[in-house]
Amino acid sequence: MPRQEALELTRWVLKHFENDTLDIADDVWREPRDTYVDHARFEADLRMLRSVPHVIGWTGEVASPGSYTTKDVMGVPVLVVRGKDGVLRAFINGCAHRGAQVADDCGTARMFNCPYHGWSYGLDGRLMGTPGRKMFAGADLEQRGLIPLPISEQGGLIVVGLSAEVDVSTALDGIADQLSEYGFDHNHHAETRRFDIACNWKLAVDVNFEGYHFPYVHADTLDPLASNNSVYDIYGRNIRWAFPFRDIVQYRDVPEVDWPNQFFGTVVYGLFPSCVLIEAPGTSQMLRAYPGKSPGETVIHLSIAAPKEITTDEERAWYKMGIDGAAQVLDGQDFPMAAACQRGLEAGVDHVVFGRNEALLHHLASVRNQALAAGYGAK
Repeated sequence: MPRQEALELTRWVLKHFENDTLDIADDVWREPRDTYVDHARFEADLRMLRSVPHVIGWTGEVASPGSYTTKDVMGVPVLVVRGKDGVLRAFINGCAHRGAQVADDCGTARMFNCPYHGWSYGLDGRLMGTPGRKMFAGADLEQRGLIPLPISEQGGLIVVGLSAEVDVSTALDGIADQLSEYGFDHNHHAETRRFDIACNWKLAVDVNFEGYHFPYVHADTLDPLASNNSVYDIYGRNIRWAFPFRDIVQYRDVPEVDWPNQFFGTVVYGLFPSCVLIEAPGTSQMLRAYPGKSPGETVIHLSIAAPKEITTDEERAWYKMGIDGAAQVLDGQDFPMAAACQRGLEAGVDHVVFGRNEALLHHLASVRNQALAAGYGAK
């Protein structure tokens, strides 16, 4: 984050501390229970999510030729690789023979080999080797490579589409320059954990964008450290929410020239439709939320990154401690609350209401509904 931006956020939240306020919406918002429990809405959500771009990683994960990473995106196995020509490409991670995955986890490679029957592929996705090739005469093997997917690099982030028709070029318009200041193109993947939660995917995203619950859900974790004197910005479908550490008040009487270069708190980005970036001093995390097999199931992938390659046991222990702490807050506290909300809605609570102090939840509901109205969820 540029220093000037950190100063602006600091001024903004210190004013809220002075007045015991936060950024708020003009009114309340009511969202019907069908949004979270109705099967027709769930199917429309799935169609919409398959039709829009997704942020799935940091470009630093695939910075050098031959580097690759694999991701699960709504159940679709995706392979992202940097070619020898420096071009970033994405493919369905499925062999053209029988569909088995040709790569796992992340690393570097000169080619990809299917573990099932040994078919091999170049970094550009072309089929390079086929054991017993004469047995496949007439199968047009020259045309059978890995299936490409749309991909772009924006703001140091990897953006993909799940079908050839998805336009990924404008996913981060208006916010890419700001995101690029974090140096995501240098981030190295440290660890990813998967969580399966008994709630709708939208509830799992929404827990990340309001601090109203801090004193109740995070009484022994976040609340002693962080305040809900928070501020937000909207960039089209994407958002930024910043909440300060309580100790930021120490800078009230300090000249701005002596303020820290980073915002003294946590900055959370919501990248439509379901990626959450969490930036705080010393940590860079990414949360990706996707629907499960029913309206009341969500799959979460939580990743943590390092600003340089991890080479020592001490560094590995540091980032393990970081993701352990995030898991304690999210899986230990936030996600159980989301699951409790799902149970109440399924039992008959007729709608949810977002207060004026939950302004970004208004926006999230609005852009999802707009995407469906624009035809992304149409049959």
